[in-house]
Amino acid sequence: MPWCEQCGRFWNPNSMQPDGSCPSCGRVIAPPAGTPWHFKLLLVALVIYLGYRAFQGIEWVVHHV
Repeated sequence: MPWCEQCGRFWNPNSMQPDGSCPSCGRVIAPPAGTPWHFKLLLVALVIYLGYRAFQGIEWVVHHV
């Protein structure tokens, strides 16, 4: 839970501004959350899989036309 020294209260991460600042005073109290590593890994795996499937589709079209 992010704590704002100037306001003297805890803030729920969902109630904070997107840049990590306090909704009352505007002071930055927490850095914005980054993208999780497993999401990036999922995107890389998806790109590899879809590239492989596209290659299979092109190869199938070439052999059947």
